Amino acid sequence: MTTPSGQADGAAGFLGRLVSFSSARPRLVAALGILLGLAALAFFGARFSMTTDTNQLISRHLPWRQREAVYNRLFQPQGAKIVIVIDAATPELAEEAAKGMASQLRGRPDLFHGVDRPDEGFFTREGLLYEPLTDVRSNLDQLIAAQPFLGPLAADPSLRGLMSTLSTTLQGVGGGQAKLSDLGRPIRALAVTLEQLRAGRPAPFSWRGMITGNAPDPRELRRFILVSPTLDYDQLQAGARPTLFIRSAARALGLDPAHGVRVRLTGPTPLEDEELATLSDRAGLIATIALAAILAMLWLAVRSRRLILAILVTMIVGLVVAGAFGLLIFRKFNVISVAFIPLFVGLGLDFGIQFSVRFRTEHDAGASVPGALVATAMGMGRSLALAATAIACGFLSCAPTAYVGLSQLGVIAGLGMFIALGLNLTLLPALVTLMSPPRRAAFEDARRLERLDGFILGHRRLVLQTALVAAVASLALLPWLRFDFNPLHLKSARTESVSTLLDLNSDPEESMSAIEIVSSSLSSADALAAKLRGLPEVREVRTISNLVPGDQPAKLAAIADAANLLDLTLDPLVVAPPPTDAETVTSLRQTASDLRAAAADSSGLSAGDTLRLAGDLDWLAAAGPPVRGQASRALMPGLSTLLEQTRSLLQAGPVSLATLPAEVRKDWIAPDGRARVSVIPKGNPNDNRVLTRFIDAVTKVAPTATGTPIDVREGGRTVATAFVEAGVLSFIVITALLFFVLRRVRDVAITMAPIVLTGLLTMGSCVVIGQPLNFANIIALPLLFGIGVAFHIYFVMAWRSGGAHLLQSSLTRAIFFSALATATGFGSLWASSHPGTASMGKILMISLIWTLVSALLFQPALMGPPPKDRG
Repeated sequence: MTTPSGQADGAAGFLGRLVSFSSARPRLVAALGILLGLAALAFFGARFSMTTDTNQLISRHLPWRQREAVYNRLFQPQGAKIVIVIDAATPELAEEAAKGMASQLRGRPDLFHGVDRPDEGFFTREGLLYEPLTDVRSNLDQLIAAQPFLGPLAADPSLRGLMSTLSTTLQGVGGGQAKLSDLGRPIRALAVTLEQLRAGRPAPFSWRGMITGNAPDPRELRRFILVSPTLDYDQLQAGARPTLFIRSAARALGLDPAHGVRVRLTGPTPLEDEELATLSDRAGLIATIALAAILAMLWLAVRSRRLILAILVTMIVGLVVAGAFGLLIFRKFNVISVAFIPLFVGLGLDFGIQFSVRFRTEHDAGASVPGALVATAMGMGRSLALAATAIACGFLSCAPTAYVGLSQLGVIAGLGMFIALGLNLTLLPALVTLMSPPRRAAFEDARRLERLDGFILGHRRLVLQTALVAAVASLALLPWLRFDFNPLHLKSARTESVSTLLDLNSDPEESMSAIEIVSSSLSSADALAAKLRGLPEVREVRTISNLVPGDQPAKLAAIADAANLLDLTLDPLVVAPPPTDAETVTSLRQTASDLRAAAADSSGLSAGDTLRLAGDLDWLAAAGPPVRGQASRALMPGLSTLLEQTRSLLQAGPVSLATLPAEVRKDWIAPDGRARVSVIPKGNPNDNRVLTRFIDAVTKVAPTATGTPIDVREGGRTVATAFVEAGVLSFIVITALLFFVLRRVRDVAITMAPIVLTGLLTMGSCVVIGQPLNFANIIALPLLFGIGVAFHIYFVMAWRSGGAHLLQSSLTRAIFFSALATATGFGSLWASSHPGTASMGKILMISLIWTLVSALLFQPALMGPPPKDRG
């Protein structure tokens, strides 16, 4: 070494004395270590807390986070939402379902501090004003034409009233006032509904469709309820209780496909909760695979059950101590900082494997257990200490970043490396001494690797040139390396929340990918909206001014005329009391008879449908009261809903900014006069390229914009920047540390070059296989960087100490099986049903393969023969 021999001997001597002390007093040290672990476990169990609030993972001081906070405070003060999407077979069913669900949720203020139906109230009453004038007149004409049918039904909204109305109309057919074909639509609709009921299938009946004769618009079949739930971030799924109540309420109300209704949940809370649930999916299988793989690799590495037990106990004690320190510092983990667990396990196992393989080599050569432990400490203790310090510096370099989750992870993992080092130099030797593993036959790695070692050292130039070509090729591929900033792509599309969101985003009218802008006043908001409407990337721009409909005088006049004509139709002076079952049966039989009489006087398709309905009414009359009750529930509630909605629509009045109700204004105008501008993208917002062009175009005009698309992209940039900053800083700090210890630029370069090569090969492989970096798999990089640093430090320190033909040494065995333990253990994440976690497992496998290639092929060729002036 180039450091003074006294320094080197002092460091080795200290570590040797530390291990000697531990092995001389194994019961004391082991007892203290176990007690420390138990105390940490008790503290960990009592104080464990984890927040799943991903909103806390990124610093709130960033400009885009501050703009987001301003918008949320002004226009979304109630916080995260659950979006309940209700789809039904008919518009009436959709309205009934939404009304019933909203009523249930409003009765639980402990679970929901906000329940909003955007389509009720003001928009139910003034809805016609937002339609084109031609559509307004057409809808009103259809209602007026249905007046002879609606009037009697409004006066007797029952099966009896429906049959009486149909019989009266049939009498008009018999008298020549109408044609049977004019009744074809309602006759067919009633026949289809009753036949579905008879077959035991959902029997939806749309009064609106019967009146208009048109299939309903898909948007008429959908309703939304926006819910602000009370969240508990101390639970793994913060919205579990509100979500459970929503689903229970849906079951209690009969809102299911069997009744023609589908209820789905999406929005921030379900997306996060279901993602965490997906992460736990197959957790048992993955844990079993990982544990089996780790145990198998440990066996292949040390071939001793006693050593395996000592390694695992040391690793577990270190893990709970590191966890306790993390809770002591930060009080609770987050979904990123809790990743210190796999980081510690991977690196803690590496330290244990390195120490134990070297111990076995010394012990099998004839040294006593204490002597072999001290020789191990003297021989590689400095390598372990330097590797642990370098890895800790790398992790601690994450602390200054704006990605709070990564910052906390770096601190916990960095401190954990020192904990792991201390325990592997104290508790592990004590446990090995107590277990006193027997000597075994020496490892036969040397003969197996002799030819490879000879080839590499004999063809150093070829190996180095090959590595250089691979590095340059990988570097050339880096411009095509993508960072996928869209967290939606990390979630399983099979979950309800994701599939529902994708469904909504496919419809521009319902897209949840709007950019929001806070303008100083309504006039400035309208001016800005005018500029944005000219952008080709923008589909629509909305301000509160868009809520003032056009052509109001003509629309209001048409509505007023219809209201006068339909006044008594919709609000009869007398409403008949509910019929008895006997009265219902009588009316069914009478109408069936009238249908047959009408069919006898007609021919063609109408006659056939008429006889078909007559048979259905005969069946219903002969069935029991429960069946007639089912028929009534299938047919009549929709009529009440239609009548109620029609009455409301015919009460429409003039709309101006001044007359907009407070519950509408609050969504667009803040108390201080600031106004909201909402911008809808053109194209598929699930396509990152579309979203990027949309964001760039809008922010060029409105740099202070916020909203989900910007939050998603800026969040991705913040995460990527944090890793770049941490990577650069850790590279500088580790390089400085190595230079301080190694004191030679060449030796530092020999240590760091393979790490750079591994990184380039990993990134190049991601480009080749089409695997982008993302929020999830980028977390694997600190583990890979740490393992790479450790492996190369081991080799370089052994080389500087005079080690030759290192591929034939026990060090190579330790590195090989340490890498395989990590690769097979954490590569099992590839089996996860969570796309982000699976991509993490994929990158772990790829990078560890390249780490081994760099360590076992490139590193020996780079080092060559040991330096003559070793210290």
